[in-house]
Amino acid sequence: MFTRRSPLVGVYLSAILLVSLSLLSMLSNGISQQRQQLTRYADTVESQLTQVLPTLVAYYDTDAISRITEATLSSELTQITLTDQITAEQGLWSREDAVVQTTFWFEKLDSVQPIKRVIQLHHDGSEVATLTLSFSPHLANQQIAHDFNQSALTLSAAIAALLAIFTLAFNRGKRAVACVTKTLNSLAEQDFTSSQSKQRSGVKSLDAALDNLSSHIQRMIQSLHKELKTLNNSMMYDAASGLPNRQFFIHQLNSWMGDDENVPGAVVIANMGWLDTIYRRYGYVARDETWRLLSTSLQSAFSAFPNVCVARISETEIALLLPECSEEQSRNSLHILISTLNNEVNMAGFDTNEGFHIGVVHGHGLPGAKLMSLADNALQRAIKQHDVFVFNRGSEEQVIDRETWRSLLNGALKNKAVRLLSQPVYRFSGDTTEPLHQEVFTQAHIEGTWQSGGRLMPYIQLFEKGVEFDRVVVEQLVKLHKEAPISQPFALNLTDESLKNRLFISWLQDLLKSELPADKICFEISEASARNNLTACISFSEAMRKGGATIGIDHFGRYLQEVEYLSALKPSYVKLDQAFSQNQNAQNRVFTETLANIAESKNIIVIATGVKDDESKSKINADFIDAYQGFIHPPAPISQPEQTT
Repeated sequence: MFTRRSPLVGVYLSAILLVSLSLLSMLSNGISQQRQQLTRYADTVESQLTQVLPTLVAYYDTDAISRITEATLSSELTQITLTDQITAEQGLWSREDAVVQTTFWFEKLDSVQPIKRVIQLHHDGSEVATLTLSFSPHLANQQIAHDFNQSALTLSAAIAALLAIFTLAFNRGKRAVACVTKTLNSLAEQDFTSSQSKQRSGVKSLDAALDNLSSHIQRMIQSLHKELKTLNNSMMYDAASGLPNRQFFIHQLNSWMGDDENVPGAVVIANMGWLDTIYRRYGYVARDETWRLLSTSLQSAFSAFPNVCVARISETEIALLLPECSEEQSRNSLHILISTLNNEVNMAGFDTNEGFHIGVVHGHGLPGAKLMSLADNALQRAIKQHDVFVFNRGSEEQVIDRETWRSLLNGALKNKAVRLLSQPVYRFSGDTTEPLHQEVFTQAHIEGTWQSGGRLMPYIQLFEKGVEFDRVVVEQLVKLHKEAPISQPFALNLTDESLKNRLFISWLQDLLKSELPADKICFEISEASARNNLTACISFSEAMRKGGATIGIDHFGRYLQEVEYLSALKPSYVKLDQAFSQNQNAQNRVFTETLANIAESKNIIVIATGVKDDESKSKINADFIDAYQGFIHPPAPISQPEQTT
């Protein structure tokens, strides 16, 4: 509190010192003046008596002497002694009503001292008597005290009034500075909607300047987001259908199904020859209108699938990407697609199951290009065999039904049969040997093999085991921390179910207080989670930051759309989607630089992911990217940290 008040305390102490010095100066002047006045009075009395008394003494006129001396006595002249030199007689006159002597506080410093005069009286050249005059300084000191008190009251009142005015002005200025500080901090975080960013300082000119600054920053940020949106609309969308185009689909495929990911998923390609028939019969206007109607129907049919991507990849083909889905979910999606296409075919006057063919491939651990090739092969087989669809499995694996998966997953979670691996993130500049942090990967032991978290995710979501799974992972990290204290930051990815579960968040906050070093823990929120449930992500990020942990964004730029969620989540870093590293073409570089500029404007660290080797690392533009991560440094068990050279 003293620190907050120190400017005012300094002013108050200075004022007290100034008043004290002024009063001491006034006291000194008052004493000097009163001393001079008493001295002049003594000189006057001495002059008068030395002129009158010698003659009276010479003629021994005692009555006249008494009358004169008694008349001369005053509050200052308190005693007169007259000694006759011939007869040695002594006369003493004093004030009977003399003022009671009191002591003044300033007498220890300085004061008017008593004056005693001894004068020899002469008459006709002869010494006739000795006159002694005693002057009291009491009235002088009393006047000094009175004047000092009056001056002290007047000066103190004036200083107090000035201090009050100054304090009010200072507090107003302090409040204005505090408001400006909060506003500038909010603007620095690009928060243009909170109450802090709209606080008024009370100074009109200052408020107007802040409003202008806020508007200018907002326009600059909006221009960056607008640039990203323009790039997305111009490069990634088909104008006729309103669906994403082939480039966007390939980007999504590389994002979800990278060869260093073990995520199960499906790719569906549908060839719709009936659209060619419509074009030949009615022209391109009718065909484009049919595409728009089909686009609306497809988007409506798959609206319940949050991460599905439906794109137009050629004149008569559409493709669907179904990430993080089981084979059963893939087959259900295929039925939805066939039903939707049949509705459109029937409305166009064609027979059911005619005019289109579908190729489907489901697999995991396969790169996107491989899945795309397998799906196209399945489509060509369907066309050749005149089948509605052909469904292929892209991976040689045992098919496990839903209930078996439920049992296996429950067993793994119950026995806590999981292990944690970590992959380091290194900077391009500065300390390039010490990891920025370690990202945690999870594997579960199922049927004798270690299955990745990505491989299990469809079933974790299907059986709503997200919270239970994340608790096991965090508890395993706590166990490892107790065995060997965490010395480097660790980044954890949580399921969507955990991000919105209040009991889990509360439990996590308690762990950060007692079991884990909060300053060494990061929680990563995927861009998909931020887009699908931003409110829950905001609540989670605020709770974790309050507990001392940091927040990061994973798969940043996966959707190549607006990223305004950064202002709400306030991450410390973002990890660019791996699709940008897998294909370093001009188009990806434009998106990478735009996304990096948006992050840099918010002082957010930008991390490239999917870096496989030194060659792919060398292609990254370090002017825009701060750090990198990938299989250039493969994940390793946390108990066996990687040694870098």
